[in-house]
Amino acid sequence: MTFDAIVVGGGIIGCTNAFYLARKGLKVAIVESGTIGCGTTSNSFAWINATTKVSDENYHRLNALGHATYCKLAVEFGEDVMGLYPTGALELVSPSDPSGYAAVKERARLLEGLDYPSGWIGTREIRTLDPHLTVPDDAEALYTMSDPCLDAPKFARFMADQVRALGGEVLENCPAQKLEATDEGVVTGLETGHGVLKSPRVLVTVGPGTPEVLSEITGYEGFASRFPMRRVPGLLVVTPSTLPHRMVRHVLYVSTGAEFHVLPTPDGGLKFGADDTDGMVSDDPSPETVRRAALMLLKRAQEVIPGFSGEACIDDCDLRIGVRPYPEDGMTLAGQMPGSEGLFVIATHSGVTLAPALGSLMSQVIADGHVPDALEPFALERFQAFG
Repeated sequence: MTFDAIVVGGGIIGCTNAFYLARKGLKVAIVESGTIGCGTTSNSFAWINATTKVSDENYHRLNALGHATYCKLAVEFGEDVMGLYPTGALELVSPSDPSGYAAVKERARLLEGLDYPSGWIGTREIRTLDPHLTVPDDAEALYTMSDPCLDAPKFARFMADQVRALGGEVLENCPAQKLEATDEGVVTGLETGHGVLKSPRVLVTVGPGTPEVLSEITGYEGFASRFPMRRVPGLLVVTPSTLPHRMVRHVLYVSTGAEFHVLPTPDGGLKFGADDTDGMVSDDPSPETVRRAALMLLKRAQEVIPGFSGEACIDDCDLRIGVRPYPEDGMTLAGQMPGSEGLFVIATHSGVTLAPALGSLMSQVIADGHVPDALEPFALERFQAFG
């Protein structure tokens, strides 16, 4: 089989990139070793935002573009079929925590300067927006009213369906095995579990497996040890439905006391995480530690959401560890692999937010040979490993 482009990896990044390439008229194949959306995509917190990315303006703008592109896709296709839920987000703080309060206040100032939809609200507004919460009388919040959350596997499957509708192929349970290229490094195809696929362009979007997959398909072992990316495990606790009560209506970050973050799931449940419990399972991913960390999260949540069953629902919860790719400088890696012609790579920590932005931008790189200004700061050449 012959294609104009092959995308290795059927997660949210791979499927969305394949969609934008197909929209440009390319015949595209998605090659996925498992099933669509089965990896990191299915174990992601899935809050679409540029709210937390303010330390680097280029990176903020890229994430804001992802947010804005979801809005455009929603107008075209509809939120429900995409799995997009317009919740908004609240980050709770209190003046009784001077350092935390000052940090979020400063971020609010930066977001205003970046013209990102946001505002600062007080206790009365918080209690009105999320009435099931019990918050201190001095609680305040950064409110980013347009930040949605996403059923990421559903969105990945929707993008894959669009690729099929545009004449592309989606090959599941089909591992990538060997990159075919000339002695000069010009890509000619990919050997897979379904045979050899001919193509002058191959895009690798396999998240935390990027170093190993690159090493395997190119035969260069150095990728496995030198690729400038690490893996960051994260614990997610997904509860059963709390209906008829919607205990949390927004994406919620709590730092007024014990820290956690939570968002409502499509079926009426809750999805929890926290930085310190991520650290616990990173140090020790044993079932005992995972359960202990999950109980900590549920107990903290009940203090803020008194109507929630808390620790009592632990045996009905889904405990997940998602391993996220994290480039060494925290920024996205996206572009053509130096020294090759036709091999492209994307590796990023903010995959859910960035998927449509990277898809629309990388389609220009891959199909047209043009690197948009918004993508230039994230080229692979910035790392010595590719020098």
